[in-house]
Amino acid sequence: MMDNIVKQLKQFKADAIYEKKKHYNAADRKRRYYKIFSVTQICLNAITGTTLLTLVFGKGSNLAEIIALIFTIIATILASIQKIGDYEKQAQGNAKVADMYLRISKRISLTLNFIKDKALSEQDIVKKVEEIQSEISQANELGSQFPTNRSDYDKAKNGIQKGEENYTTEELDLWE
Repeated sequence: MMDNIVKQLKQFKADAIYEKKKHYNAADRKRRYYKIFSVTQICLNAITGTTLLTLVFGKGSNLAEIIALIFTIIATILASIQKIGDYEKQAQGNAKVADMYLRISKRISLTLNFIKDKALSEQDIVKKVEEIQSEISQANELGSQFPTNRSDYDKAKNGIQKGEENYTTEELDLWE
């Protein structure tokens, strides 16, 4: 009975490791979007809100007015995209989900060590596994509110394989 539980815990841990890294990658990506949109919007607003275009093209220049109008439209579109995307809030959510998966991974490691050291009764092991499964369900539910994409997963997988984080082959083996 314990062999199957250990196998399932290892599967949970591998999943948690990838989910954690994937959500941290999504948070980084969304923060990058937020910074790019913000800086671009600030620059466009600064240019259109000053006399820079008038100085460059001369007072009464139709070209300066057209450029100012185009920059204002672009800044407004960027502000709308930021509002809709809510990238900073999304990034915070992804980071929170990643933290949950990190906590789950650590809890699984501790539980596996308890099992290995025979420090828990079978009843205690089953209880801990059910608690872990509940935590995974909560993380998955919250994670669905803060989406990731295939690129976030691929980056997580490649980063782990290239040693960005240290895990044993056994910890990452999903088909053990």
